[in-house]
Amino acid sequence: MKRALALTALAVAACTSGPASLAEAPVATAAPAWRPVDAENLVLMELPTGTVAVELFPEAAPAHVARLRELLAEGFYDGEFFYRVIEGHVAQAGREFAMSSKAWQNVPFEAERAVSAEGFAPLGNADLFAPEAGHRSGFTVGRDGEQEWLLNCPGALGMARDEAPDTGNTEIYFPLQPRRYLDRNYTIFGRVIAGMEHLHRLPRVDPFTDEEAAALFGEDEPLAYQMAQYRRSKNEYNIITSAKLAASIPEGERPSYEVMDTASADWAALKESKRDYSGIAAFIAPPVNMLDICSLPVPARKAGD
Repeated sequence: MKRALALTALAVAACTSGPASLAEAPVATAAPAWRPVDAENLVLMELPTGTVAVELFPEAAPAHVARLRELLAEGFYDGEFFYRVIEGHVAQAGREFAMSSKAWQNVPFEAERAVSAEGFAPLGNADLFAPEAGHRSGFTVGRDGEQEWLLNCPGALGMARDEAPDTGNTEIYFPLQPRRYLDRNYTIFGRVIAGMEHLHRLPRVDPFTDEEAAALFGEDEPLAYQMAQYRRSKNEYNIITSAKLAASIPEGERPSYEVMDTASADWAALKESKRDYSGIAAFIAPPVNMLDICSLPVPARKAGD
């Protein structure tokens, strides 16, 4: 039994360290290439268990990024909840019921755009959902000719909407697992770069039932109020204490982050180290030399770490 446990531990260590064994693992001799995250694109969301840091990608979806910046500036999400947290699917946040302050106009659908391949770093193998997959500026993207879109990998930031494409408004979501069938159907405009574990810790909450909806939106105002309070009580551990742009914090007090440059040799080497596990002595049947686009998030770190 002790030997079996030791072999299991060896296999786990091997999976996290790459294809070389622990004794053979190369020692890095140079710092990797990192780029700073612009404070105007850094969202800091405080949850009961800690901070979730999100980088926005305005080049891909400028209207969505502009809307989120506007919402954050007025404290829209402060005191609101992740009111829809589905196991193996998504965590959705915002205001579960009618807007309480002012109506927000819908934003245009920006799920994909035409952009040249310059700056695109191919994954290096076939993808199940896109003719070509890879990275741009640290974000996972798919391509088909000149068309490019961000992917619904875990931690992607997307805008929820109604059935019509141009109905995104204020409600945001984060995939908890790969949800690639959503690609090109919902606008992705950012990704979690730190604190994904806090999203995974959110208690699961189902959408309200037909009976709850009838009470919430019926003509019986006291019953609607009671149901709204009940729904809020179910979400008490999913509260968003605050959500703000790092740029709104004085420069000397704000945290700063760096992301590995996906145009760098460091990123190319990291990808290859996770593609080929043939050197793991404990593996009886080494995996095929393929890399899933969602299985290797681009590394990020707090500046100075």
